[in-house]
Amino acid sequence: MKKKILVGILSLMLVFTLAGCAPKNAVKNAVDKAAPKKQIKGNCEALECVKKLKPENTVEEINKVIGFEGKLTDEKNNIYTWEITSDEKVTASYYSSDKATIEASYKNEDLKNSKVDFSKYDEIQSALKSGSSLTYDEFCKKVNAEGVLYSVSSYSNKYVWVNKNGEYLTGTFSTSTNKCTFVIGRISKSSN
Repeated sequence: MKKKILVGILSLMLVFTLAGCAPKNAVKNAVDKAAPKKQIKGNCEALECVKKLKPENTVEEINKVIGFEGKLTDEKNNIYTWEITSDEKVTASYYSSDKATIEASYKNEDLKNSKVDFSKYDEIQSALKSGSSLTYDEFCKKVNAEGVLYSVSSYSNKYVWVNKNGEYLTGTFSTSTNKCTFVIGRISKSSN
């Protein structure tokens, strides 16, 4: 029934648009409203949850932030997993410590940003090779956008940048110096 209503609304919107009677964004807004929403389990999407968590959080504290209990998925390494959606999860790896490395899984497709520009990648590589490195803010200026935090630990924070073509860079930044220690990704020569 919902599909028939959606088809009817979209058909009317198309007629009005072609006739020049509909507002510019009316069709897009109707499609956006009719699109199925991502069903998340818990209080936040995986990347949002990571922003709210700290390495010193206990499993119980993480359970409260995320909104449900994580599962012990690797007893030997003391790794807990929270399945947020069918393709998003948060893992907290305690290994032999009371501090966790907390990481979100995500789809690069969902993080595309038309502002991200990898044309200064050679400058990033030169700074890393020379040992001078770049702070997070300097890195953001080189790629023209803020990164998306996807991993936190007591030693480093990891961010990802995804351009409009789906090419990406991930950068690891020291928590003590805020400088980039490692970069990896997939970008084409035309992007740099």
